[in-house]
Amino acid sequence: MLALAGDPVDGDTGARERLRWFRRALVAWGVARTVVWTTLDAPLDPSVLAASLALLVVALGLAWVPRLETLASRVALPALLAQLALTFPLTPNHFFLEVWATALLAFADRAGAADALVLAGLRWLTAIVLFVTGCQKLAYGHYRHGDFLAFMVGRGDRFADLFAWVLPADEIARLGSYDAFRGGSGPYRVASVPFVLMSNLVWIAELALPAGVLAARTRTVATVAAMAFVAALQLGAREAGFAFLYLNLLALFAPAPLAKGVAATSLAAFGGIVLAALGILPGSALVRAWHLW
Repeated sequence: MLALAGDPVDGDTGARERLRWFRRALVAWGVARTVVWTTLDAPLDPSVLAASLALLVVALGLAWVPRLETLASRVALPALLAQLALTFPLTPNHFFLEVWATALLAFADRAGAADALVLAGLRWLTAIVLFVTGCQKLAYGHYRHGDFLAFMVGRGDRFADLFAWVLPADEIARLGSYDAFRGGSGPYRVASVPFVLMSNLVWIAELALPAGVLAARTRTVATVAAMAFVAALQLGAREAGFAFLYLNLLALFAPAPLAKGVAATSLAAFGGIVLAALGILPGSALVRAWHLW
């Protein structure tokens, strides 16, 4: 099963390089996210946040030293577990994905003996998460007729703006007039065929793309399609935290130059997020609006 996600062309050296850049991006994301958390008016213990941030900063430094880089995830993992305990049970669901990815990276060693296995494990984690989200959407049934997306259009501007080109203004106004917290509100059904097709495309893509990225012959095409799919979803969801994390996970399937490019772009974005959250650069409100926590 693990071999299905392997990469015999790259070999051990290629696996190590992929893990190196993913590790750097993952720990850097933990630092950026924690900085954002410290600037929020949230009931989180500031001393625990500060201690976890210090550990993550140390881990980030280790990630850039080749002979010490495998220690980075082992240093970062306790910090993430402390944050998990601090936020549970209101922990964002993608935070668990961050913890699992960090835990898998912690198995990598300096000799590189486990690099191929760790890479395969991370790839399976990526494929499983995408497939399960598709299964959930299909099982719940609220995507087949567009009910959920219609509900989200009625909740606010994020989805209303995104789907304005396929839904008439009066339809958006109708959906927005319902009280989402009142039983019997609705109906959350729309007659727009493109809207319903787009809704069904979501769960179909989430079921099909994991098989595509695991199969060696379709891996590159499926990976690019999956990355475009995730990016498109975030135009409505605006969950930048999940987007950054999952795009870097998908990049583990991508050709090496693309994977490195995704990680490098993410690192630059994380630096901008930290500076904006601290007020050094403009964009503090935008950082919060895109749900980075």
